[in-house]
Amino acid sequence: MAFNPENKNIKKALQKNEPGQPTEPKDKLIIPVYNDENERTKNYTFTLQPSVRKRLDGLAKEHNFKSASKFLNELIKNM
Repeated sequence: MAFNPENKNIKKALQKNEPGQPTEPKDKLIIPVYNDENERTKNYTFTLQPSVRKRLDGLAKEHNFKSASKFLNELIKNM
């Protein structure tokens, strides 16, 4: 199926972003991909609500992380 190259919407979609315009907003949360990077870690203690911890565990498992702490670490590093 072909498209009409004169269609303004298609031209606009295919054009590159102009310099100075960000491609994505900075406040968008990007879920990290599991990366088996072995950097030494140190233990820290902080508190979470039980429902938040349950959701954190689920997200970590869903994205193939070995633990919730590794997932949270990558998430924060990518911010």
